[in-house]
Amino acid sequence: MLYANFMKHKMPEAYLKHKVFNDLKYMKKFYDSISMSCFSFIATGTHGITNYTSYVYSAIEGTLDSITILLKNGRINDAYTLIRKLFDDILLDIYMDVILKDKISIDNFFVQEVNEWIQGKHRIPKTEKILKCLKDSPRTKDLYPLFGWNTYLKKNRELLDDSVHSNRFTLMLLNCNMIYIEDRVRHLKNCEVMLNQLFLIHLSFIFHLNSHYLMASDYLDCMEMGMIPPIGSENWIAQFAQDAFDKIIKPHMTIANFILSTCPLEIS
Repeated sequence: MLYANFMKHKMPEAYLKHKVFNDLKYMKKFYDSISMSCFSFIATGTHGITNYTSYVYSAIEGTLDSITILLKNGRINDAYTLIRKLFDDILLDIYMDVILKDKISIDNFFVQEVNEWIQGKHRIPKTEKILKCLKDSPRTKDLYPLFGWNTYLKKNRELLDDSVHSNRFTLMLLNCNMIYIEDRVRHLKNCEVMLNQLFLIHLSFIFHLNSHYLMASDYLDCMEMGMIPPIGSENWIAQFAQDAFDKIIKPHMTIANFILSTCPLEIS
């Protein structure tokens, strides 16, 4: 009976109504939408017929779902660990896309590093190498400095590393959902902040590097039906992308202005 009651333990209603849960729901819906919208685009530089990025986005949606489950059950330390994984996955997605675009050429139609990673023959580089690539690449060097890589992001990553490696007893306690922890809600807020920071980074780079994933379906729908698309429809933005820009990017004026100046989509 005691075991059964333990399994039925539920976090307080005030905890479950925290903003982070609505944010997670929104992010999952976005990644589901973009996973479907990018599926039909061929990822040049790879041997695959379908776009591997569609599966990356779907996997990220799955990670967000796992984080949701852990937080709802009060397992904040494990959620921190998965947020660290999410951090790595987002950096990896951006990095793979950048080196694909930087290295593909007539003489190098298939980019070895990306293809070997897809085939499970290549391990991803260390974070320092990924960040250096994003900092130095002509494609991302202007967007890269707009985020606090060496300030708040570095500090947050250290917290996530501490959770992964159990460097602090107090972090381990955050997995104990039946004991009173005074600052439990503060850690829930930490999750909210870090998740939104990572989503802002990923979304900004997608707008900058792969705006075609965010275009409205009108243009491709007409092409598939053998019809002439409306003039300029290749630049129409999907509603889910416009909503994401308004909700996530627009409040950050410097980043928003950069995206507006480089993205061909008709963002309102």
